[in-house]
This record gives sequence, C-alpha cells and structure tokens, in this order.
Amino acid sequence: MAIDPTYLLYGLVFLAVLLLIEGCYYLFVETTLAKRRKNRRIAMLEAGMEGREVLQLLRRQQPRGAANPLLQPIAYLEQLIAQSGMQVPLRRVLGAMLVVAVVVALGLQGALALGRLPSPLAPLHFQALIALLAGLSLPPLYLSHRAAARKRKFGEQLPDALDIMVRSLRAGHPINAAMGLVAKEMSDPMGTEFGIVVDEMTYGMEMDEALENLSDRVQVEDFNYVVMSIGIQRETGGNLAGVLAGLSHVIRERARMFLKVRALSSEGRISALVLCVLPFAVGGLIFAGNPGYYTKVVGDPMFLPLFSLAFVNLLLGIFMIYRMVNFRV
Repeated sequence: MAIDPTYLLYGLVFLAVLLLIEGCYYLFVETTLAKRRKNRRIAMLEAGMEGREVLQLLRRQQPRGAANPLLQPIAYLEQLIAQSGMQVPLRRVLGAMLVVAVVVALGLQGALALGRLPSPLAPLHFQALIALLAGLSLPPLYLSHRAAARKRKFGEQLPDALDIMVRSLRAGHPINAAMGLVAKEMSDPMGTEFGIVVDEMTYGMEMDEALENLSDRVQVEDFNYVVMSIGIQRETGGNLAGVLAGLSHVIRERARMFLKVRALSSEGRISALVLCVLPFAVGGLIFAGNPGYYTKVVGDPMFLPLFSLAFVNLLLGIFMIYRMVNFRV
C-alpha cells in the first residue's frame, strides 16, 4: 500500500518545527539557565583571570563579630558590604549616602515652594536633619536588605551543599576536595563562598580560619554547626560524612517546619500588614487631598503632646502585632 506523499510532507514539516523549537530552547533558555547556575568565581576564572586575582576581588576583609553602627560606622558599613556580596568600594557607598541626602533636601525644598510641606518642617534645620537621616539610613537599609536576601539564599542552599560534601567524602575524597566540588557545582552565593574558602586554603590559610572567615561573611547560624563539626573531626577524628548527613537532615526538617508555620500564619501576617500600613496610608491621602486638615491645628498647644502619644501608641501596637505573627522556629 503506497503512502500518500502529502502525509510524508506533513511529517517532515512537523519534525522540522519540533527540531527548530528544541534548538531555540537549547540556544536561548538553556544558555540563560547555565549562566544563572554559574557562580561569579567560575565566571571570572573562565574569563581568564588568575586565581589570586579572583580571590582578591571576591574576598572582602571585615571585622570579627558585630560592629556597632554608632561607635564603628565605617566597620559597620564594611561588614554590610561584605555580607551583601556586592563588589563596591566603601567610597561609592559613602557617595550614595551623600547623593540621597542632597536629593531629599532638594525634594523638601520643592515641596516647600509648592506649599505642600507642613509648617513644622519649614525651618531649614529641620529639612537638613531629615535629609541627613535619609542619607545615613537609606543606603545601609538597602545593603541590609541585600545581605538578608543573600543570607536566606545561603541557608536554603546549605543542605544541598552538605549532601554534595557527604557524597564526595563517602567516595573517598578529602574534605578539601569535597569543598572544591561544592565551589564548582553550586551557584551563588554558596559556590562563590566555598570557592573563596578553597582559594584561601590553596594560598596557605588553615582550614579552620578559612571556615571562620566564611561564617563571619554569611552570618548563618546553621553553618556554625558545620564549622564546629569539621573542627572537632579534624582534632578527634570520626565519621564526618555521617555527621554532615545528620546536619543536612536536621536543617531540612527545620526549614520544612518553618515554612509550615509561615503558611499557617499567613492570614495573620497579611492582616497585620494591612493594620500597620492603613494609618499611614489614610493620613497621607487626607494630607494630599486637604493639607489644611492637619496644618490648621498644628499651632494648638495640645497638638504636639497628643500627636506624640498617638504615634508612640501606634509604634507600640505595630511592635506587638509583629511579635504576635512572627515565630522563631
């Protein structure tokens, strides 16, 4: 029985389209995913940079322990930059703080010229104080946000990194090779951070000190147990693979419990967010629509004490709501 050539043509067209789609997928999607999976250290090494140069660029010295932002502002900023994983010099952060202060000051002057600035903020020294506070707080808050996101990502990747190390140790590799495998196989921030540890040990640093440096950079509580386990095993011996496998299991179970608690408390957290934002949103809308609603009573002698009392009570309520809907697991 002869096959109609039309059906063969349809089959060839279908096969050609399928191969075209698959080729586009591997050309664009897989390439993009591969770039995302590749950590910064591997990308720098593949670009032709020397290992020592990569180490100097990625490693950022920071003070041991928590720096006080009031007594040690420069050390505190250096610590934030290191924990955020950003490769920016300190002078650029200081320049950003200056730019934010200038922009806020100009914005207040523009609002004053348009008559949209409350009369208590009209004096120049109040505007200078607000601009100074904005300049000193907004860039560090951004760095803190980046550091918290990086810390959370590191904590999520830690069980997978421990599993890679366990498989490598059970295959007979030394602990240095197991860390090198993590640095090669995992994406940022885990791959880059373990790569820094491996490079530090390659250039003469002791393993305990390199791991302590990593612990200071990431500030992840679970990783401290890993550092202590490796340190104890180096001194006394034992089944390190079994210890790390147990740590991986405990960390995964605790993360699962934390996610379960967040799911059960999600309704309460959303309600708390609405209750906390609503007073400020309503106040801002009223002031935008009718500025005289507040400015007419600013001169009353009872305004400042009552306003201060209401604001303190609002902050106290926000704090109580925050403690009620956030649980430590």
